[in-house]
Amino acid sequence: MNSDISYDPVSVIDEKEAIGETAKIFKDIRETMNIPLITSIWRGLAEIDDSLKKIWTIARPIYETQNPENKLKEIIEEIKLPLLPKFTDDELSKCRLTPKNWEEILVILKAYNRSNGMNMVVLHSIIKQNFPSCLKIPKNNKKKIVWPVLQKLQKKEEIKPNIWQLVRNVNSICAPNGKNSHVATLWRHLAHWPFFLEIMYIKLSKLSEERVLQSLLSKTQKYLQDKGLLIEAEFYFKNDLSSKAYSVIKSYVYEKDKVIRMVVIGFIMQKWIEKQKFLDLNN
Repeated sequence: MNSDISYDPVSVIDEKEAIGETAKIFKDIRETMNIPLITSIWRGLAEIDDSLKKIWTIARPIYETQNPENKLKEIIEEIKLPLLPKFTDDELSKCRLTPKNWEEILVILKAYNRSNGMNMVVLHSIIKQNFPSCLKIPKNNKKKIVWPVLQKLQKKEEIKPNIWQLVRNVNSICAPNGKNSHVATLWRHLAHWPFFLEIMYIKLSKLSEERVLQSLLSKTQKYLQDKGLLIEAEFYFKNDLSSKAYSVIKSYVYEKDKVIRMVVIGFIMQKWIEKQKFLDLNN
C-alpha cells in the first residue's frame, strides 16, 4: 500500500474536547487564520509531543499577513479548475436538498478550503525553507470574516453505516489507499447530506478516471515547489521537532494525495455549487 497520513483524522482529538494549552492554541489558530474550525493537521500535531506549540509559534506570524491568502488565490487561479458537469434530469429529480442545505454545504466547503488551503501554503513554505525565524511581517488590517454556525462535525459512531460507506467512497478518490485510506474530516462534516456525497462521488470519479484530477494535483504540487510562498526572514534555524512530527508535516504538504488533494477537490466542489444558477445563492 502507498503511504497514508500517519495519524487518523477520525480518531485524533476533537477540538471541543481540547483543554489547557492545547485549547488556547486552537482558539488562537481560529482567530489568527479567521476560520470557524480546526482541521486535522493541528489536531494531529496536538498528540505528537509538543509539536503543536512549536509549529504554531513559527507559523503564526506568517498567517498574520495577507500573503497566505493571496498565494492560495494565485494557485487556484493558476491551476484552472474544471467545472463539474451539471445536474442530469435524473439527479435533479432525486435531489431532496433545500436551498438552505446548499448554503450550509457551501459554508462548510469555504471553511475547509480556506483552512486547508492556507495550511498547505504556509506549512509547505516552512518545510521547504527549513523553519524561518525573525520574520519580517508587514502590518495590515485584515477584514474579519463572520462565519455562520456550522453543522456539527459527527463522530464515526454517529454516522449510519450506509452513509459511512458513502463517506469512504468519496474519500477514496485519488486517496493513497483507496477505500482503506484515512477519512479526511471534510467528508465527515458533509455526511449530513448523503445525496451530496453520492453526486460528488459520481462526478469526481469521472474526473479521476479521465486523469484530470491527477493532473491538477501534480500541477499544484509543482507550483508549490516552484512558486510557493517565499518567506522573508533574517535567518533560519535547525528545527528541534521530533522525527515523527517533522515527517507528518512534510508528508501532509509535499505529497499530492494529502492536503493538496483536499484543496483541489474542495475548491472544485465549491466552484460547482457557486455556478448552479437554479440555487440562486448569489442573491
